[in-house]
Amino acid sequence: MDIEAYISSAIIESYVLGLASEEEVSILNCIRKNNSAVDEAVIEAEKMLENLAEIQAVAMPISLKEKIWARLEDENLVGKNDAADLPPTVITSSDEYDTSLPNSSTEEQTAQMASLRSYGWAIAASVLLALSAGANLFFYQQQQQDRQMLAQTNTQLNSEQTALAVLQDKWALIQNPAIKTISLKGVETKPDLHALVYWDQQSKAVYLSLEHMPVPPKGKQYQLWAMVDGQPVSAGVFPVAASNQMASKMLDVAKAQAFAITLEDEGGKPSPTLTELCVMGNI
Repeated sequence: MDIEAYISSAIIESYVLGLASEEEVSILNCIRKNNSAVDEAVIEAEKMLENLAEIQAVAMPISLKEKIWARLEDENLVGKNDAADLPPTVITSSDEYDTSLPNSSTEEQTAQMASLRSYGWAIAASVLLALSAGANLFFYQQQQQDRQMLAQTNTQLNSEQTALAVLQDKWALIQNPAIKTISLKGVETKPDLHALVYWDQQSKAVYLSLEHMPVPPKGKQYQLWAMVDGQPVSAGVFPVAASNQMASKMLDVAKAQAFAITLEDEGGKPSPTLTELCVMGNI
């Protein structure tokens, strides 16, 4: 450790003035036990503080002293003859002091006051540095919070824009007079499931929206079937990456009497797995 740098860091002044933290006090006490230079610097700072108090000391007005003593006598807190034994009382003032009290010369007083003034500036600089560091930390944390809130807002906005785009696509399909909407309801073992098929009667294009159906497990996909003359015909698999509420384009279907959805292995199958039948709806 650089002892000279430690002594000039204003930690000793903070210690003497009672401004140091518990950790700083503990460290300084440990160092001064093992380093005479630090110990001497602490003693010198304490002496300078005492000298400053003496320099600024002024005698208490006799009238005020007599009033205080009379009050103590009235409350029987002191004897009536005790006042004669008390030394002259002094109080401190930052504005004036009695130059007759100190024994040191004017030059010594001036030097001591200048030295303490320099210590005061060092302490003030340390306080300003601490305040500056605290302010920087506060603004950094505030900036991080603002960035986090902005990211959350952007995520929410993107989600809302996606949902709006899905609704606009569905609305366009519903508004098209050539589109026939078929509601596919959950089978007996899955009554809560629901899906919608949008079938263009002119172009024969088919769109599927999984309104209320759970996300398929990994390695599985929902597959749409068109019932044509009593036989299931694959209309394609619902894209894995697509949102359930999105109206996804499926394979064209020229004619059909009903539509159904099964849960199949990813990529689909040539024929449906009836035990995995989820929803079904007649046209």
